[in-house]
Amino acid sequence: MISQLYLPVQLPDDENFESFHAGPNAQLISHLKSWFDTSQSPFLTYISGEHGQGKSHLLYSVCNLAADSNKTCAYVGLKNLAELAPEMLSGLEHLDCICLDDIHLLQGQQEWQRAVFDLINRVREQGQCRLAITALQGPKQVPLALADLQSRLSWGVSFHLQPLSDEMRTEVLTSRAYRRGMTMPAEVARFLINHCHRDMPTLMKVLEKLDVSSLQAGHKLTIPFVKKVLKF
Repeated sequence: MISQLYLPVQLPDDENFESFHAGPNAQLISHLKSWFDTSQSPFLTYISGEHGQGKSHLLYSVCNLAADSNKTCAYVGLKNLAELAPEMLSGLEHLDCICLDDIHLLQGQQEWQRAVFDLINRVREQGQCRLAITALQGPKQVPLALADLQSRLSWGVSFHLQPLSDEMRTEVLTSRAYRRGMTMPAEVARFLINHCHRDMPTLMKVLEKLDVSSLQAGHKLTIPFVKKVLKF
């Protein structure tokens, strides 16, 4: 089970490094997998990328890895900002790992920006904790008014998630379908990629809908069946 804090729901156990299709991001995956192995690793890892490219999936993977390694980890999803308070960051530097997801959502949130700034300083001083941060933009482009916070975001190592090719998206869809007990022909996967929103979260929701519909109808995944279910 994932060691987690500050979320009303359990983090998904199936969102791990094994289910993440690295594609052109193999260096980032290798870095995160070995992050806890040496004290020489940078304490801060900053991951940027467009919506739907897997930033949250990677943070969940880090949390899963921490739990498997008997380390303490806190995940703070800033999409839930209205339910959270900056004071919750106090003392987190004593954990083994902290994951802050979607820091760009702190635009205009001065109190939160100051709290994250202070947290980064404490984590660096403490010397044992690892801090992973995600955003849409790179550390110098993220729209945060607190200039000192922007400078702190560059203290570690920074990666930008590269998008998957259509061939890789096809592999992901067919693999995820297999994990759900379905057989998805490659032509069906390509049809979904060409006719649905191309970000992976949307495609995964479509896959879930097709799974339910195929079970109810007792029908294999074919392009005519997909068209009928999705009303194309």
